[in-house]
Amino acid sequence: MLFTLAGAALIAACGDDDDGAGTEPDGTEAATNSTTATSGDATTTPAASDDGYGNTPATTGGTGTASSGSTGSTASGDSTAADGDATVTTAETSAGTVLVDAEGFTLYGFMNDSEGETTCVDGCAEAWPPAFVDGEPTAGEGVDAAVLSTVEHPDGTMLKAGDWPLYRFAGDEAPGDVNGHGSGGVWFAVAPDGTLIEA
Repeated sequence: MLFTLAGAALIAACGDDDDGAGTEPDGTEAATNSTTATSGDATTTPAASDDGYGNTPATTGGTGTASSGSTGSTASGDSTAADGDATVTTAETSAGTVLVDAEGFTLYGFMNDSEGETTCVDGCAEAWPPAFVDGEPTAGEGVDAAVLSTVEHPDGTMLKAGDWPLYRFAGDEAPGDVNGHGSGGVWFAVAPDGTLIEA
């Protein structure tokens, strides 16, 4: 319950910022997802509202939450860095094979970033934290190093795959979660080739 309230506060913060990307719609409706028990532990997706940043999490594959035991990174292909040293690798999720960060969390692209520059700042970045990186990104197993690059964000240097700056979602509680996939029709998990998985 505490996480639900904290998550709702984070996501609601996006609506308080007029300098962020997107425009705030006339009406804001709160949508609360149900609590799903996985392996004895309750995993709750925070309440969210679509406030112009696309912050209403869409459910993927039923709950959009990977169950315990299947949240680790499952990769395939050639490796350019040992997975322990990789900045970006891949994982199998209910959204398909997606890019994940060094901790195994799903990386997302924002369709408003169509020019290849980040537009999710301030309040938006609280719900969708940029995937910051020190130095050049390294590709793990299943990731083509040529797809990875960086882009400047007001708060630092963030990862980029193909044309898309990469973000995490504050509503993802564990590696393998894809609770942000499809949010508002503008946030999508990113495929290993750097394209958005728009499904």
